[in-house]
Amino acid sequence: MERVYQEALAKAAETLKGGGLVAFPTDTVWGVLALMEDEAACKRIYEVKGRPEDKPLQVLVADLESALKLSDPGPLEGKFLRLAEVFWPGGLTVVVPGKAIPPWISKDGSVGLRMPDHALLRELLRRVGGHAAATSLNKSGEPPVRTEAEARTFAVDFVFPGEAGGLASSVVDLRTGEVLREGAIPKEALLAYLR
Repeated sequence: MERVYQEALAKAAETLKGGGLVAFPTDTVWGVLALMEDEAACKRIYEVKGRPEDKPLQVLVADLESALKLSDPGPLEGKFLRLAEVFWPGGLTVVVPGKAIPPWISKDGSVGLRMPDHALLRELLRRVGGHAAATSLNKSGEPPVRTEAEARTFAVDFVFPGEAGGLASSVVDLRTGEVLREGAIPKEALLAYLR
């Protein structure tokens, strides 16, 4: 791996562990990350975006093991594992009942989990405990940031170098079997696994 990325990974991990926000060019759109357990950092995400406080943050995971530690899918576990097997790593966020999810992430205890198809991002997540809170980097209601130059206009503590993939993730709610947002993965491709 290039030295520039090794240095950026070290700096990004240090920033998150120190309570900071990191802008990251994911496999979908530019995202902003904070440690899930850090209430003050997560609340800053809402301020940076001008995001309504009732909108939950998603949680990015390094691997399936990390996802299972944060979720409590119960009878939905079979469906959850099938979706993960087919669409992860990739542009799918799966909303499931959560396990010990802080109220500043989600008011109802559920959690939207996604394993990004981005090796450097998964490495960063591993370095900070396997997961981090995240959402798209943009002002609430506006299109996601497309370039590193745009990302640098936000009040974050570190901007990871690079370019983002493109479309936002698709979001499914496993509890209701609904596709909440069609994004990187077409709705039709998901419905077969939700029935």
